Amino acid sequence: MFGAILVLLLGSCQVATPASATQEMSKLKAKVMSADYRGDIAELTRLRDALGQWPKDRELAYLARYWGGFASWRIAMNGANNQMKTDEQVVNLKNAAGDFYRAIQLKDDFADAYAAAAGVNGWLANTYNGPTPDRPSMLERVYLAYALLTRATTLEPANPRVLWIKGGFLQFAPGGSVERAIATYKQQFDEAERRGVDPTSPLPDWGKPEALMSLAYAHSSQTPPDLATARDEAKQALELVPDWSYVRDKLIPQIEQRLHPEGR
Repeated sequence: MFGAILVLLLGSCQVATPASATQEMSKLKAKVMSADYRGDIAELTRLRDALGQWPKDRELAYLARYWGGFASWRIAMNGANNQMKTDEQVVNLKNAAGDFYRAIQLKDDFADAYAAAAGVNGWLANTYNGPTPDRPSMLERVYLAYALLTRATTLEPANPRVLWIKGGFLQFAPGGSVERAIATYKQQFDEAERRGVDPTSPLPDWGKPEALMSLAYAHSSQTPPDLATARDEAKQALELVPDWSYVRDKLIPQIEQRLHPEGR
């Protein structure tokens, strides 16, 4: 009798339990993505440091390393759009690369980490091509970037983040092709739309707004530029992410100025 009463009492209690690793990581992912779109470098820095405290032997440690690297990557990106010094960009890019490598060590079939590391190394390669070029260091980064992208493509050729980096290489690498980049960004958009976004998942699922932003930039870079299409794509990206500071405050105004130079 006493045992039955105890079971009833315990069953009626609301026992507080800590959030699961999945829930924690999903919340951190959402915060990192939001800070990136808003261009909030201080918040990205805080989140990167918080993710760095995630124990390496805890569940989802590989994602903690990925999102920490992502935060450093986007600190550099947002900083580059706001006059951050090159030396500071390089520090953040190297921090990002280190975290992506650690994610790969923890999960060696994680295509997103390979693709992100490829993008970071491609950018770092360009930093050696300045007033005093360091060709050996530049080539080392280039070879590493392409090796990482090849591995990512082998693992998940239709992954929207892999396609985003591939499109960037096609567009910006020497001898690249804007037209081929546009075709890749369109494939990225279609694949991201098919897969959708799961706000409860800690896994990377970004890519659709980024495809539209990249399409807008690529169409505005064509010879001759297709500025009307670029404007439409940029506005579609902003509809998906209304607080995307880069698209709202820089990309769309630049396209509009080129469309209507008489309004300057």
